[in-house]
Amino acid sequence: MGSVLRTTIIGGSNTVMQPGYLGQLITMSAQRGVPLEIVADLAVGGTTSAYGLYRLKTSDALEKSDLLLIEYVINDAFIYGDERRQFRHWARFYEGILRYALTRNPRLKICTLILGARNGSWTNSVPSIDAGIHYLSDYYGVDCIDLPRLLLRRFGREVVGDPSFYADQGHYSRPVATGMVADLAAEAIADLAGKSWQNDSAMALPPAVDPDHFAEAEIIDANALFAAAGNAQLVAYNNRRFSLDAVDLARHDVTLSLDGGKLLGIFHVSEPAIAPLAIYRGEAGHACSLLKGGVRDGKFKFLAAMLPSEFLYGADLLQPIGQETIRLTGVKPGADLKIHTAKDNVAQSGQPGGTERLPILGLMHSGKRLSLTVTPRHNTKALAAE
Repeated sequence: MGSVLRTTIIGGSNTVMQPGYLGQLITMSAQRGVPLEIVADLAVGGTTSAYGLYRLKTSDALEKSDLLLIEYVINDAFIYGDERRQFRHWARFYEGILRYALTRNPRLKICTLILGARNGSWTNSVPSIDAGIHYLSDYYGVDCIDLPRLLLRRFGREVVGDPSFYADQGHYSRPVATGMVADLAAEAIADLAGKSWQNDSAMALPPAVDPDHFAEAEIIDANALFAAAGNAQLVAYNNRRFSLDAVDLARHDVTLSLDGGKLLGIFHVSEPAIAPLAIYRGEAGHACSLLKGGVRDGKFKFLAAMLPSEFLYGADLLQPIGQETIRLTGVKPGADLKIHTAKDNVAQSGQPGGTERLPILGLMHSGKRLSLTVTPRHNTKALAAE
């Protein structure tokens, strides 16, 4: 590894935010003699480690990188919290990221940036997600930088507990607090680059902590869904940060049959005309809003987004599942569906008017895929992708 660290980044809105800690970190790392050359910034606001795994599987950046930075702690804690079942499911994602990345590039250095939410559990107890990152990082010989702990040690509880230190519940104030975070992170990265990262040997993976980790999860991207549909429309979404191609499935049904696996996430674009999504496991169905508040309120024309799918499994989230079928479709008037509004989404009202879109970027699942069919909703002829 040379003095420049070719870096891929996955994370949430703290990493997307401009100006924010990331730009300051790049500047401060260069000032310490450790320039970070960004190979790929794959961060997307409002997403978790599940999206990070998905993004890595759809990118060729890992083989081009010396360093992978991960920043999902605040979002992961918001979605998965401290409940045991949810925590173990989260750990399968995080271990999956580590194992998948190191399989793709055994010489890759990995460092997780642990950030702290205002009034987060780290302020008065041992936080589960943070502790899990420390445990798995140590096990795999990778690194993490615990910013709340470093801030608390260096500046005291009065500083990190001051409301002005945060812009809101999940973000540091700019530019002072983000600068303090970036400075500590740059210092730690320079220390790691000067010591433990000097060893450039390939790392052999140890046995998995959780044999049911998600490193081998399969993705079904927009191109695969488009090919299966045959007559669906690809929609391009572009702004200064994102260039996304989604397949519009507002007039199609997607049927996914799995053996020994679960649906792990639905990745989509949230836009003003987005339709709600109906998800069926067998006969049980949920009506799911895919609308983000910032899109509804006109702040954003569109947002890349994800719908976590743990809610489909409830108490069976960790239990082995045999063969089953999952169906994604539109919400039909009068259908007997449970309403599900993800934590970071807003409720949708009104009946479909025929102009809605359902722009899907991809799906991710564990287990073995038996079949995938994408069927025009008013046509019984299914187009299959085995």
